[in-house]
Amino acid sequence: GKSYAVVGASGSGKSTLLNLIQGHYDGYEGRVTMGGREIKDVDADSIFDVVSVIQQSVFIFDDTIRRNICLFREFPADAVESAAERAGLKALLGEKGWDYGCGEGGAHLSGGEKQRISIARSLLKKSQVLLADEATSALDTETADSVTNALLDVEGLTRLVVTHKLDEKMLSRFDGIVVMRGGRVAEQGTFDKLMEQKGYFYSLYQVYRE
Repeated sequence: GKSYAVVGASGSGKSTLLNLIQGHYDGYEGRVTMGGREIKDVDADSIFDVVSVIQQSVFIFDDTIRRNICLFREFPADAVESAAERAGLKALLGEKGWDYGCGEGGAHLSGGEKQRISIARSLLKKSQVLLADEATSALDTETADSVTNALLDVEGLTRLVVTHKLDEKMLSRFDGIVVMRGGRVAEQGTFDKLMEQKGYFYSLYQVYRE
């Protein structure tokens, strides 16, 4: 039920970490567990029953907002409305309505709106774990912050968010930060704790600010 930012230089292993959690690799050493069970011993379909992934590119059908959230499955209306509101789609729906056509590939939507639809899909699916892999890197700063806040405002969901933006205000909202370096977890802790240590994260942050 907590949120963690995953940060590090390019090639440090951030995406690999998320792939491990999704069960994409089974030749690793050590342990990767979910709910106390080793990932490599769990059927992939079972993992995706509880895990959703949000990436930079969100596939949007040339159909309505409602069908793009539901992915053409049937859900109770109140469940769909709750997922959309929790994902931050209230303003869009108030302006355009549920039957608004998204266009081919989401041509009629902004990048932030497409990402929020992706979040709503995972909430409707009742995912317990949400992995976001640089989901906001192609968005402008204001929209990226809005989407990240929408993720962090959802209660009862475990979130791992890979980000290259080392913004103090945003990172301070996470329960913890996992700092990757050379394929390993170099440091972890809250923003304030990592800054006090003046280690690798501190150096990354200083470079980012410059």
